[in-house]
Amino acid sequence: MKQIYILLIALSAFTLFSCNKETANTQTNVMNNLLTNKNWYLDYSITEAMTSTTPVVLKSYVGQSTYFITYLKNGDTKDSDGITGTYTVELINGQSQIHMQLKTSNGNPFEVIYNIISVGESNMVLSKLVSGPATKLYFTTK
Repeated sequence: MKQIYILLIALSAFTLFSCNKETANTQTNVMNNLLTNKNWYLDYSITEAMTSTTPVVLKSYVGQSTYFITYLKNGDTKDSDGITGTYTVELINGQSQIHMQLKTSNGNPFEVIYNIISVGESNMVLSKLVSGPATKLYFTTK
């Protein structure tokens, strides 16, 4: 009788972990399909900051319709500033992220990680936390 219970527990655990991995892979595959082979134009960004006790929302239109980034199906990325590199879409602790290994036009390497807030056929919202308040970036395809 104990062997049956142990077998049932082991089978349940295997099924549970299998489903979670498949769900994560499905989610990252869907996000990859929505991201790739499009020019994503930065419409605006919003930075939420605190000054002593009052929240301040800073909305910026810098780069509107001039800055864009492209995520290619082969894992490469490039933007309108001449920055190139590679990217992967990952699910980390339940949060979808874009991990980017980039190089400036001078060849200097750097890394950027964005949290994916939402992504659809023609709209995308990313959140970037460098140091200080987070900035949300709002993109559309044109």
